[in-house]
Amino acid sequence: MPKFDAILQNERRLRAMTGLPRTTFTAFLPDFTAAMEQYLARYTLDGYLREGDRAITYTNSPLPSPQDRLLFILTYLKQNAIQEVQGQLFGMSQSNVSKWVRLLLEILTKALAAQQLLPARTAQELAAYLQTDAPAFVDGTDERSSPPFLP
Repeated sequence: MPKFDAILQNERRLRAMTGLPRTTFTAFLPDFTAAMEQYLARYTLDGYLREGDRAITYTNSPLPSPQDRLLFILTYLKQNAIQEVQGQLFGMSQSNVSKWVRLLLEILTKALAAQQLLPARTAQELAAYLQTDAPAFVDGTDERSSPPFLP
């Protein structure tokens, strides 16, 4: 069970913290989980090459489940909070927040790339994307239109 289950079960609160409706959050979760497992199969949480056993989640982990980890990084990105505030929200020190942010940003980027949802970084990338028949996506905060983020 996710540590932050109360947030994940409250549609309004989840949208306020992450900008995503629950359906989009849960649809993206398997890709995020797969990217996390792929990373942890090769590296430790601190970014070192794994030399032994597989990764395990300790019972006192501040982010024990994939749902908690995705909620953490999406909240960090949407709220743009300083790491001290993020630590207070999720019950961890600023240095621990820094470690998790570094790790989860890399994993989120890989999961978004797997879904071909990375944003265009240059004008040429955007122009090339707009020339295709790919659907345009909104940021999820406009209640009037709700096309899905994920194909």
